[in-house]
Amino acid sequence: MTVDLSRLDVPLPTVEAEACFLAAAARTHSPSDRLACLLDIRLEQHPELLATEADYPEWAAEFAIRQAEMERARKAAR
Repeated sequence: MTVDLSRLDVPLPTVEAEACFLAAAARTHSPSDRLACLLDIRLEQHPELLATEADYPEWAAEFAIRQAEMERARKAAR
């Protein structure tokens, strides 16, 4: 029985990113940092889990409004 090894290959950038996240998790003493590193690996392996602009079409406009409001508040506080 032969196995098609190309199906098992992982792109080098993915391997490098996972190695980076695992090294960071090993260096930290913070449980929350370790969890963040493991979440990064999960998101690297499954990019479909990430939200995109298409998921929230109104977000960019709302963000621009809030940014303008904060800028006006900063200017008024001076």
